[in-house]
Amino acid sequence: MADGSLAAPLAGEDQKARCLALRDGRLLAYDDVGDPDGRPVMWFHGFGGTRVLRHPDDEVARRLGVRLLAIDRPGIGRSSGLADRRLLDWPRDVGEFSDALGLGRFAVLGWSGGGPYALACAWAMPERVTVAGLINSPAPLAGVPRADYLHRVHRAAARAAGPAPWMIRLAMWRWARAQQRDPARHLDEAVAKMIEADRILVDEPKIRSLMLANTTELHRQGTRGVADEALVMAREWGFPLSEVRVPVRLWHGEADPTVPVSMGRFLAREMPTCQATFYPDEGHHLFFDRWEGILTALDR
Repeated sequence: MADGSLAAPLAGEDQKARCLALRDGRLLAYDDVGDPDGRPVMWFHGFGGTRVLRHPDDEVARRLGVRLLAIDRPGIGRSSGLADRRLLDWPRDVGEFSDALGLGRFAVLGWSGGGPYALACAWAMPERVTVAGLINSPAPLAGVPRADYLHRVHRAAARAAGPAPWMIRLAMWRWARAQQRDPARHLDEAVAKMIEADRILVDEPKIRSLMLANTTELHRQGTRGVADEALVMAREWGFPLSEVRVPVRLWHGEADPTVPVSMGRFLAREMPTCQATFYPDEGHHLFFDRWEGILTALDR
């Protein structure tokens, strides 16, 4: 495959998946759904997610005139790995990806662990990113003095990321092993711990099916990719939030136990261009219920 070339849809169980050959020989996998002539929005999946974990109805994007490009990050799903990657490696991949697809300007939208990747693109490519959307996004785990929004596990991960990355890799291996052994049981146990608002959403058959399909994609290449994701999250982001100049739209559930709302409030305070909306009594998976409004708000 030539550098920068686009592949036809992959054969097999996932007819939506495509792969782009990057200049360094790596493959970047993505789903291209919605309106093919619509305004481009890049969807950045959460931690423990892949391109398949998005709203289950791609017809919503088509109806709103949105071309939704859901991309697997390196080492995740069908995308090739990238050794010792950092958060700011992602904008380079996205820039090359958008060039290959002939995109000029585009929006980026990240859920949960995808939020920092959306902000990295906004900071690194202000001439191309029209707006950055953040849904229940975490704030930095490292490099922020007196970060009162951090849980104990966040502080431990940030401390281990430099001198003892093996500790994070081991923790992710154990988590992945349990998930792979019995995906349905692992999902049921996770759902049982969710707040009621999230349980109602995730119990929908279509969303449950997506989450089980995501498990297969997540571990397609083993556990290295998700461990790399954890290390990226635990390290400093590499840019100051105050220098993000493009418009930012932020949505956060105030009852989210996974990414505490204090993180969303910190992000909103640090970025002058941020317009934030907080939802009482809603949790980590609110985008499933508010998808149409979110996509509409990114129309700039």
